[in-house]
Amino acid sequence: MSTAPYLSEKPEVAFPAPKPGKAPGAKSLSVGRLFMLPGQAVSLLVLVMPLLVALYMSFTDWTPTRGSLTDASFMGVENYSELLVWDTRFLEAVGRTLVMAGISLCLEFVMGLGLAVLFMRRFRGKSLLFSAFLTPMMVLPVVVGYTFWMLFQTNGPVNHVLHLLGASGAEWFKDSTFAFAAVIITEVWHWTPLFFLILLSGLNAVPENPIRAAVILGASPGQVFRYVILPMLRPVIIVAFVIRSMEVVKLFDEVFMLTRGGPGSSTETISLYIYKLAFNDFQLAYGAAAAFLVLIGSLGLVHLLLTPVKDQLLRDRY
Repeated sequence: MSTAPYLSEKPEVAFPAPKPGKAPGAKSLSVGRLFMLPGQAVSLLVLVMPLLVALYMSFTDWTPTRGSLTDASFMGVENYSELLVWDTRFLEAVGRTLVMAGISLCLEFVMGLGLAVLFMRRFRGKSLLFSAFLTPMMVLPVVVGYTFWMLFQTNGPVNHVLHLLGASGAEWFKDSTFAFAAVIITEVWHWTPLFFLILLSGLNAVPENPIRAAVILGASPGQVFRYVILPMLRPVIIVAFVIRSMEVVKLFDEVFMLTRGGPGSSTETISLYIYKLAFNDFQLAYGAAAAFLVLIGSLGLVHLLLTPVKDQLLRDRY
């Protein structure tokens, strides 16, 4: 009885062992790194070198009227200690910036969240209004500042509307309280769309199953939003606050165009104060020390804000 051909054993095919040497693709990887070197060198030259020069400058007493930087006297941490202990204007500018940031961010968050919840519904003209609400974010800060400077003039449109409503107009740029309010109104108008966009994206990413389960268990719409949706939005909200916090600390353009920091120094932010130190008073070394203090404070603020969700954001998904 002959053996069927399909039961016969097939001879094993021997594959040649890989030759010792470089792994496949190693050559192309080396070539790719070689092509990256010019970009890395330019980045090092443009970004890192000025930072190191400014850091060294902050420990000296150099000004442009005293010759080159190499001839400046090394002061150690004297600039930093003077800023933190004796310079009340610097400390007031920091506090004022934090107050502006706190008020602006809270208003932007509340208004952005309200708009995001509204746009989760269906209504006519939704796409047109969506584009309209995002438009302020696209306008240059200098243009925004100049536009609101014209709006808040004594005989401008804002006071005209107040007169029509039966209220008296205000001297927006002569009173410190009104000037402060004008800066906050401008900042809120300009950057509420960013909160709106981020929170709307977060709401669209919320899974439906927990919401349906809560509704089946008898939760009201308010309870669903408070106890189900908001906790799942927590990382998105914190990231939105972090992004805006980094920007509002650098608030300069709108204040410069609106009030120049006045009246007096009632609206002077930390960025505007550093600008005046460097380009009005030519105290570049002192201004560099102030800038590095702001940088350290900003890094600490970002780290503090991200701490509650850092593990969740950095969690391995694969």
